Amino acid sequence: MIVWGGDNVNFDVLNTGGTYDPGTNSWLPTNTATAPSARYLHTAIWTGNEMIVWGGADGRNVLGDGARYNESTDSWTATSTANAPDGRQNHTAVWTGSEMIVWGGSGGGELNTGGKYNPEADTWTNTSTINAPGARHSHTAVWNRPRNDCLGRRARILRQRRWILRARRPNTDT
Repeated sequence: MIVWGGDNVNFDVLNTGGTYDPGTNSWLPTNTATAPSARYLHTAIWTGNEMIVWGGADGRNVLGDGARYNESTDSWTATSTANAPDGRQNHTAVWTGSEMIVWGGSGGGELNTGGKYNPEADTWTNTSTINAPGARHSHTAVWNRPRNDCLGRRARILRQRRWILRARRPNTDT
């Protein structure tokens, strides 16, 4: 488990955190040297090898930036802000297997917009607003599709191959 950011009992906004190892029942602090600015009401997702933190607020401003934390190197890399969604807090983020999708939240009003972040390319693409739910914040979201597009394509290819194999078999139906 990785814990990062938030605020404390004195309402100090934090840019610190730690990694927890349940096997040893111990914590290690995360590096703060290149960590993103202190924030709370942000989102974080796990890609399988990195935590991506995005958005939130710093007590004065709503933030539209983020960073990727690599646990094995204990280092942070800023995410691109080119074409990133407007800054927001109380939004949701999900991991698709290849992209982080950020949606909704508030930032100068409730939002029904979002963006897709590709960490390999370090690029953002806007999500469609056509038929999107109404603007909201403090909502929940889950990813309800296959792990990534490759799995969906693989399933279609396998179905096509099965159909072709059936079509090529001599007719044994009676």
